[in-house]
Amino acid sequence: MLGSDFGGGRPVDLGEAAMAEHEYVHGSGRWGAATAAAAIPAAPPPFTTDTYPGSDGRLVVVLRGELDFDTAPALRLALEEALGRSRTGLELDLQGVPFLDCSGLNVLLGMRDDARDRGKSMALGARSPAVARLLDLSGTASLFPSPR
Repeated sequence: MLGSDFGGGRPVDLGEAAMAEHEYVHGSGRWGAATAAAAIPAAPPPFTTDTYPGSDGRLVVVLRGELDFDTAPALRLALEEALGRSRTGLELDLQGVPFLDCSGLNVLLGMRDDARDRGKSMALGARSPAVARLLDLSGTASLFPSPR
């Protein structure tokens, strides 16, 4: 989309979201409040964690929600904290994870390495179909053993 600069009227490529916001704020064009709101990305839905003691000194971490680029930093912090509290490692329950992208997978792989560096382990228990599919497609399923 092309807009015009605010001084001389020359074309400026604003992009659709910026154009929607501009026209909404300034009241011009065919864009309405609903269009402008739809063009601006919403905040990512949060994920939640619950923990409870597992077998053999492991801490079970139940994750619910999307694990992606937006939630990866918070996921890493949550898993680092849980790993520090565990005696022998983590067991992740990912049944409540409807979406996992490469950013989320990279956090899991990094935490697996961190656990090994500390003499601990990280296993994946229940997995949603989306999680199982990404692990299979990426060839990483074998890196995460199921808990005993």
